Amino acid sequence: MSDLAQQIKQAMGSHGCWKLQLSEAVAKGRLSSSSLEISRDDLCTFGKWLRQLSQDPVVANAAEYRLVVEAHARFHKAAGQIARCVENGEVEAAAALLNGSDFQKISDRLTSTMADWRQNLQPGVSHGA
Repeated sequence: MSDLAQQIKQAMGSHGCWKLQLSEAVAKGRLSSSSLEISRDDLCTFGKWLRQLSQDPVVANAAEYRLVVEAHARFHKAAGQIARCVENGEVEAAAALLNGSDFQKISDRLTSTMADWRQNLQPGVSHGA
Protein backbone atom coordinates (compact mmCIF):
# COMPACT_ATOMS: atom_id res chain seq x y z
CA MET A 1 0.00 0.00 0.00
CA SER A 2 1.38 3.42 -0.91
CA ASP A 3 2.14 6.00 1.76
CA LEU A 4 -0.74 8.15 0.52
CA ALA A 5 -3.18 5.25 0.55
CA GLN A 6 -2.17 4.50 4.14
CA GLN A 7 -2.56 8.16 5.09
CA ILE A 8 -6.03 8.24 3.54
CA LYS A 9 -6.99 5.12 5.51
CA GLN A 10 -5.79 6.80 8.71
CA ALA A 11 -7.69 9.97 7.80
CA MET A 12 -10.88 7.95 7.43
CA GLY A 13 -10.39 6.66 10.97
CA SER A 14 -9.63 10.17 12.19
CA HIS A 15 -12.89 11.41 10.65
CA GLY A 16 -14.83 8.71 12.49
CA CYS A 17 -13.20 9.63 15.81
CA TRP A 18 -13.88 13.32 15.26
CA LYS A 19 -17.53 12.62 14.49
CA LEU A 20 -17.78 10.55 17.68
CA GLN A 21 -16.34 13.45 19.70
CA LEU A 22 -18.96 15.77 18.21
CA SER A 23 -21.68 13.28 19.13
CA GLU A 24 -20.38 13.09 22.71
CA ALA A 25 -20.23 16.89 22.93
CA VAL A 26 -23.85 17.14 21.83
CA ALA A 27 -24.88 14.50 24.37
CA LYS A 28 -23.09 16.41 27.16
CA GLY A 29 -24.24 19.80 25.89
CA ARG A 30 -20.65 21.01 26.10
CA LEU A 31 -18.07 21.63 23.37
CA SER A 32 -14.31 21.38 23.63
CA SER A 33 -13.91 23.98 20.84
CA SER A 34 -15.96 26.94 19.71
CA SER A 35 -18.43 26.60 16.86
CA LEU A 36 -16.24 28.97 14.85
CA GLU A 37 -13.28 26.61 15.25
CA ILE A 38 -15.42 23.57 14.46
CA SER A 39 -16.69 25.30 11.30
CA ARG A 40 -13.14 25.68 10.01
CA ASP A 41 -11.84 22.83 7.91
CA ASP A 42 -8.17 23.67 8.44
CA LEU A 43 -7.86 23.20 12.21
CA CYS A 44 -8.49 19.47 12.66
CA THR A 45 -5.71 16.97 12.09
CA PHE A 46 -7.31 15.80 8.85
CA GLY A 47 -7.69 19.36 7.56
CA LYS A 48 -4.07 20.18 8.37
CA TRP A 49 -3.01 17.04 6.51
CA LEU A 50 -5.12 18.00 3.48
CA ARG A 51 -3.56 21.47 3.44
CA GLN A 52 -0.11 19.93 3.62
CA LEU A 53 -0.90 17.68 0.65
CA SER A 54 -1.89 20.70 -1.41
CA GLN A 55 1.83 21.48 -1.68
CA ASP A 56 2.26 18.39 -3.89
CA PRO A 57 1.06 19.40 -7.39
CA VAL A 58 0.36 15.80 -8.40
CA VAL A 59 -1.98 15.38 -5.43
CA ALA A 60 -3.45 18.88 -5.55
CA ASN A 61 -4.40 18.51 -9.22
CA ALA A 62 -6.12 15.16 -8.73
CA ALA A 63 -9.90 15.33 -9.05
CA GLU A 64 -10.30 12.92 -6.12
CA TYR A 65 -8.26 15.19 -3.84
CA ARG A 66 -10.35 18.23 -4.76
CA LEU A 67 -13.56 16.28 -4.08
CA VAL A 68 -12.28 15.28 -0.65
CA VAL A 69 -11.33 18.89 0.15
CA GLU A 70 -14.82 20.06 -0.86
CA ALA A 71 -16.57 17.28 1.09
CA HIS A 72 -14.42 18.01 4.14
CA ALA A 73 -15.33 21.71 4.02
CA ARG A 74 -19.05 20.86 3.77
CA PHE A 75 -18.71 18.49 6.72
CA HIS A 76 -17.17 21.21 8.90
CA LYS A 77 -19.81 23.74 7.86
CA ALA A 78 -22.53 21.31 8.95
CA ALA A 79 -20.67 20.39 12.15
CA GLY A 80 -20.32 24.09 12.93
CA GLN A 81 -24.08 24.51 12.65
CA ILE A 82 -24.56 21.69 15.16
CA ALA A 83 -21.95 23.26 17.46
CA ARG A 84 -23.72 26.64 17.31
CA CYS A 85 -26.89 24.95 18.56
CA VAL A 86 -24.94 23.49 21.48
CA GLU A 87 -23.42 26.90 22.28
CA ASN A 88 -26.89 28.44 22.25
CA GLY A 89 -28.22 25.78 24.65
CA GLU A 90 -30.30 24.18 21.89
CA VAL A 91 -29.09 20.66 22.59
CA GLU A 92 -32.23 18.98 21.24
CA ALA A 93 -31.86 20.88 17.96
CA ALA A 94 -28.18 19.95 17.84
CA ALA A 95 -29.03 16.28 18.37
CA ALA A 96 -31.70 16.44 15.66
CA LEU A 97 -29.17 17.92 13.21
CA LEU A 98 -26.47 15.44 14.21
CA ASN A 99 -28.79 12.47 13.76
CA GLY A 100 -30.58 13.89 10.73
CA SER A 101 -30.26 12.57 7.23
CA ASP A 102 -28.60 15.73 5.87
CA PHE A 103 -25.63 15.52 8.24
CA GLN A 104 -25.36 11.78 7.70
CA LYS A 105 -25.30 12.28 3.93
CA ILE A 106 -22.59 14.93 4.25
CA SER A 107 -20.52 12.68 6.49
CA ASP A 108 -21.06 9.64 4.26
CA ARG A 109 -20.06 11.70 1.22
CA LEU A 110 -16.77 12.60 2.87
CA THR A 111 -16.10 8.97 3.74
CA SER A 112 -16.99 7.75 0.25
CA THR A 113 -14.84 10.40 -1.48
CA MET A 114 -11.90 9.37 0.70
CA ALA A 115 -12.50 5.71 -0.14
CA ASP A 116 -12.74 6.51 -3.86
CA TRP A 117 -9.53 8.54 -3.71
CA ARG A 118 -7.71 5.71 -1.97
CA GLN A 119 -9.06 3.12 -4.40
CA ASN A 120 -8.09 5.17 -7.47
CA LEU A 121 -4.47 5.69 -6.48
CA GLN A 122 -1.95 4.24 -8.88
CA PRO A 123 -0.34 1.13 -7.37
CA GLY A 124 3.18 1.85 -6.24
CA VAL A 125 2.73 5.62 -6.21
CA SER A 126 3.96 7.15 -2.99
CA HIS A 127 3.39 10.75 -1.98
CA GLY A 128 4.91 11.88 1.29
CA ALA A 129 3.23 14.56 3.33
